[in-house]
Amino acid sequence: MRREAGPRTMGRLVEYIRARTFRRGRGVREGADSYSSRLSSALLVLNTQINRLKNKYAGLEARGKEYFERCIQALQMGDEGYAAIYAGEIAELRRIARIVLQSLLVLEQVRVRMESLLELREIIGLAPVLKGLLERVKVEIVKIIPEAAESLDSLSGAIDSLIAGSGMSASLPAQEVEHNELSDEAIRILDEARAIIAQKMAESFPEVPTLTPKERIIYNYISSLPEGAVLEVEACSRALGIPEGEVEEVLKKLEEKGLIEVSQGELT
Repeated sequence: MRREAGPRTMGRLVEYIRARTFRRGRGVREGADSYSSRLSSALLVLNTQINRLKNKYAGLEARGKEYFERCIQALQMGDEGYAAIYAGEIAELRRIARIVLQSLLVLEQVRVRMESLLELREIIGLAPVLKGLLERVKVEIVKIIPEAAESLDSLSGAIDSLIAGSGMSASLPAQEVEHNELSDEAIRILDEARAIIAQKMAESFPEVPTLTPKERIIYNYISSLPEGAVLEVEACSRALGIPEGEVEEVLKKLEEKGLIEVSQGELT
């Protein structure tokens, strides 16, 4: 027997539909808020690690400059033993700084991409890239800053949480990150970082000057002159048996290496 929906029945039906619609809408809003909260938390962890690396690099850079100046002073005093010690320290600082700087640059790229997440679905495509980069950073930086591993693991977990919040599984991309090669996007980011590092290392950690035998002979001659004396190229040439033109070339190289300062008025 078929029953027609009367006024009361229709009213209840409308009320039921309204209630379902309200609950569904409220659920979407809550999901978006939760996603934003998780994203903000992940970015907070990321920014904290970035600031730590910045401070670490600044400290390495300051020590590198200090050791470089000491190395130059040792060379100026003719103490090649101490100069060699400082040169070794600078080389080690440069090695550590290179790892720190690469990690810093990569994490900054991760931050840029995480800040660009405007829709829930975008994290799915970015997850393998971001997690692959984080894993690469972790492998390198844990040798220098062991405590960074926990922060990076936390960040990787936050990315998984973001994916879980989107209603899609994160297990597959995570496995691919661990066992397969880096994605093309991740490789491109690393290549860009290496290009920047090469220039930055040359600026912050210049190569310690080394002297050729001829440069050493002329430098020792200069060091033997009384304080305030004017270098006579002709006299230096006669004393050392080196042509004047070669003496002048060596003086230019010594100046480029930061061992002496030359003005045309001082050369005769």
